[in-house]
Amino acid sequence: MRTKILAPVSALALSALFVSSASAQWQTSFVNQTSTRLIAPPSLVVNDNLEKDFEYADFDQDGDIDLVCMRKFPGSIQGGFPDILLMNEGGVLVDRTTEYGTAADTAGSQGMRDPVNDRDVKAIDVNNDGWKDLVTATTMSDSVSTLLGQPRVYMNLGDDASGNWLGFRFEDGRIPQLFAANGATANPRFCEFVAADYTGDGYADLFFTDYDTPETSGTNCIDLNMDGDTIDAGECQQSPPENAANDFQNKFLVNQGAANPGYFVDSTTTRFTAAQLAAGFGNAVDTADFNGDGHLDIVRVNTLTGGQDVAIFYANPANLGNSFIGPDSVSAVAPYEIDVGDLNNDGRIDLVVVDDGQDKFLINQGNGADGLANWISYTIADSAAEFGNQTRVIDLDKDGKLDVLITDVDADLPAFCPSTGRRSHIYRNTGTLPTLLDEIGEIIPYASASAVFDFATFDINGDTWPDVVIGKCAGIEVWMNSPPIGLTFSYPSGRPATIAPASEVSFPVTISILGAGSIEAGTPKLMYSIDHSAWTPRLLTSTGGNNFSATLPAVNCGQELRYYVTAQYTGGAFYNDPATAPTTFYTVPVQTGEYVAYSDAIEGSVAGWSTTTDASATAGAWVAVVPVGAVSGGVQTAPATDATAKGTKAWITGLGVAGGLAGAQDLDGGPVTLSTPAYDLAGFVAARVSFAAWFYCDDATTTPAQQDYLRVDLSNDNGATWIVMASIGSQGSGWLTKTYNLDAFLPLTSTMKLRFFVTDNPNNSLTEAGI
Repeated sequence: MRTKILAPVSALALSALFVSSASAQWQTSFVNQTSTRLIAPPSLVVNDNLEKDFEYADFDQDGDIDLVCMRKFPGSIQGGFPDILLMNEGGVLVDRTTEYGTAADTAGSQGMRDPVNDRDVKAIDVNNDGWKDLVTATTMSDSVSTLLGQPRVYMNLGDDASGNWLGFRFEDGRIPQLFAANGATANPRFCEFVAADYTGDGYADLFFTDYDTPETSGTNCIDLNMDGDTIDAGECQQSPPENAANDFQNKFLVNQGAANPGYFVDSTTTRFTAAQLAAGFGNAVDTADFNGDGHLDIVRVNTLTGGQDVAIFYANPANLGNSFIGPDSVSAVAPYEIDVGDLNNDGRIDLVVVDDGQDKFLINQGNGADGLANWISYTIADSAAEFGNQTRVIDLDKDGKLDVLITDVDADLPAFCPSTGRRSHIYRNTGTLPTLLDEIGEIIPYASASAVFDFATFDINGDTWPDVVIGKCAGIEVWMNSPPIGLTFSYPSGRPATIAPASEVSFPVTISILGAGSIEAGTPKLMYSIDHSAWTPRLLTSTGGNNFSATLPAVNCGQELRYYVTAQYTGGAFYNDPATAPTTFYTVPVQTGEYVAYSDAIEGSVAGWSTTTDASATAGAWVAVVPVGAVSGGVQTAPATDATAKGTKAWITGLGVAGGLAGAQDLDGGPVTLSTPAYDLAGFVAARVSFAAWFYCDDATTTPAQQDYLRVDLSNDNGATWIVMASIGSQGSGWLTKTYNLDAFLPLTSTMKLRFFVTDNPNNSLTEAGI
């Protein structure tokens, strides 16, 4: 593998490529294809008026994302119902609950057909066999047996010897019987939970949030089958107050790990303080590394009662998994739900907070002197002062920025079904503070976004665009992402990296058409500006079809050249590259030459390189070796060769064995870091680095808000201090060359270093990195 730093011989300082900001409108749309994308009995998916909670992953490892729907009587009310397992068969979600969801190791159980009052479900590999299992949280089950009233684990049985998937089996002994905080026998009132490795042993643990007496009370009736009455079985349910002696508080279950994989023990009181366990109404919980120390933290919401806030329990690296720092309160008022993700693409994890007043988002500002994250809170201007609930953070239109979906059915307080009198909200990420999240039009019609319990956002048909499954009172709907019409620009030979003084330079441009339109004749142009002058147009020269030639004007040393390309869609809008030109634009250095100052193919000695491996990393330390490939679900997750034609070696996160399981040889935990030698670039005006990178993380398609990144840091003081130069997301199965202008980030010195930082936290994904 080659790592290369280029230093121009005679280059004058020019701006690096600016980062594009968002355009005003959604870059995609959605089409209701429920009739062709969902096959299930109407009684399960049409007007069932039941609460729904979704989880999705490739359960059978056939390359398609599948969906499970946990159902219960709406609100903080008793009444469990069978769940639905929808397998993705060629882009169609098919009810296969009977075939793959009814196995159980306990007499009298029908697995997912049992009437369990499930409120939350997570897909997580609890025993590290490479297959996603399902874990649930139960609630409001005071009057039923422990078999129905306690959290469950459905084990993924994987394939048989012939490669046929065997489905899920409910295994009752995976989670021990849980008791109230005082030891009393009772069933929990859990609302949500998170599953991740908090102890650093590579196995997923569980943290549950608990609530007490809900705002609902007495008898609650809903016409579930829409026949005009509420006298049918199950249509009237109770919402009793909690007996204080049966209060659970929050719970922490630790995976026994290698000694007994996928079996849990309740170690709550030995690892968390009373203040951390207190939960008058623990409505939500999530997990992420908020302070960038490479360890997962827990963020929880307590609402309704005293101590209402959003607070973080930080991992304690000195006593990992045995104690936590906090609670560190980051938001108060009347919070209700949360989700996490890097909203402003700065490499730090931010928060979306659903509030009974207006919703908000909190931007992570980095750590204070205490080592904990600092935040700035922004109100979502388009949010109404009303109840909201489940939140999903995902890039709906593939513009590189995370959007936000917030449902409207309250988890606790009526009205529930058939209507709440409210609607859900879908916010586009504009990329600009303070109006970062903006509700722009009806990307999904308001009528279909009303009385919604949950959204599932994943690629159903394999076109790489996230589709949306809506779980609402009126049943389940499937909305397919319909990518946009318009024009896109590409450069078959690349854009000019440099230009010589006083010389024009031409390069090919291909303009691709999205949709059935065409390019308006005479509109393809190169727009340029010299030394900040007014933009000047130059027509692109047609070379046949949608191919053109663009010519940059001659400029002299000392002058700055900016440019962008533009064209008009027939009878429609103009499209630019960069998309938000002329606010953003391309630049090109004027220079007489360049030479390779340093080059390393990782074939000989790696003296000067250094690696560090956090104690929580159970696999995947950086090594310079001949790679051994790995494949999961037909997708290559780890490289089988290096990125050069002649070489054989590369830096990779862990060396597997030929034919081994992908999940057994990827990065688990971390962080793990790889640092280059120091490079002497003192005296150069400009320099750039190029390297080939491999980065694969299956969270990018299954749970985008939790996806891992390959972070590239830069130092100009021999590693004493670092800045984040880039965060590389999952780029599929392949080596891609990355190039960065170092002088755009830091002044060049004699001690320039790069550092490659990667972690698999939460440890729930296939994560592989290479350099």
